[in-house]
Amino acid sequence: MIFKNPLILYGLLFLIVPIIVHLFQLRRFTKVPFTNVAFLKPLITQTRKSRQLKKWLTLLARMAAIACIVIAFAQPFIPGSDVATQEKETAIYLDNSYSMQSSGSKGELYKTAVTDLLERLPNDQKFTLFTNDNTYSNTTKKISQTIYYSRNINQIH
Repeated sequence: MIFKNPLILYGLLFLIVPIIVHLFQLRRFTKVPFTNVAFLKPLITQTRKSRQLKKWLTLLARMAAIACIVIAFAQPFIPGSDVATQEKETAIYLDNSYSMQSSGSKGELYKTAVTDLLERLPNDQKFTLFTNDNTYSNTTKKISQTIYYSRNINQIH
């Protein structure tokens, strides 16, 4: 089972709240202001056990409710195939048409786009590069730099 938002599972720390409430409720003592307590003692011992059981069941129900809510917000799912657990592939489209040969504020648009792309890519990230005439799959920044510098920029189609 995989969680879509695993950080929300830190919300399970809120399971401490019902325990604290349960412990503070156990500390309360009630005095019975009757004069004939002798008649009530067998009744009190009988209901004390059922009351204790009800308190424990209430505690478990509260904890289960909080745990279910937190797990529901974490969005668990069982992947149907290995596709969901595979690494994501990055695909970049680089327009190398004639319109990219026009000049912009920083020079030729294609050269600017390529230098911006090469500056922002991490060295070890693998990606697929699409142009209008070629596809370079499973490439890295180093390979794309050699491709760019080996091609004649003026003959882009």
